[in-house]
Amino acid sequence: MSEQATTPVVRLDHISRVYHAGSIAVPAVRDISLEIRPRVFCVIVGPSGSGKTTLLNMIGCIDVPDSGGVEVQGEDVLRLSDNALADFRARNIGYVFQSFNLIPVLSAFENVEYPLLLLNVPAAERRRRTLAMLEAVGLETQARQRPNELSGGQKQRVAIARALVKEPALVLADEPTANLDSATGTAITNLMRRMQETFHTSFIFSTHDPRLMAEADQTFSIRDGILV
Repeated sequence: MSEQATTPVVRLDHISRVYHAGSIAVPAVRDISLEIRPRVFCVIVGPSGSGKTTLLNMIGCIDVPDSGGVEVQGEDVLRLSDNALADFRARNIGYVFQSFNLIPVLSAFENVEYPLLLLNVPAAERRRRTLAMLEAVGLETQARQRPNELSGGQKQRVAIARALVKEPALVLADEPTANLDSATGTAITNLMRRMQETFHTSFIFSTHDPRLMAEADQTFSIRDGILV
């Protein structure tokens, strides 16, 4: 087995994060250390306000801890400059949100293509990869439709395709089934598992959804900012 296949895709070393509301300090994450294996379905569970989203944001290089270390794909991301960190994030990390976060004026095709534009991928290659990804999530016939013409499940399929089109090592999903009905949530869970197996991508979810929890290869439980 190659070293890349066994090196943790994420390693957190005693990270902590405190937010300040006026004079009040609110600890969001307290001294968490963990390792996430490559090519897995990893789930972070816990009640609302427990620190799940803060933890995801630090793994995703959107937020930085007040103390501790963060490695993603073997890279010590806290040592990177702002520009280098933005480039690392663009190339290595995809995001799926519960509110979809699609660009309303763009078609499904254009939404999926957008990360490749940011990476300056040539036009022919952008088209090939975008069409292949839309087909992979079962939306090739909806390529020209805008988000307001799609169902919730279809919007989330576009979001998954957009996250995966740049072939990232890691996809972060914050409550990705929370705004979907039961049947659609099950279909999206099954789709993400297929995508993870097909593209060998690590998926890390924050969730309350028992369907996602049942699919997990690794589970971390967080309460009051502490790993339990």
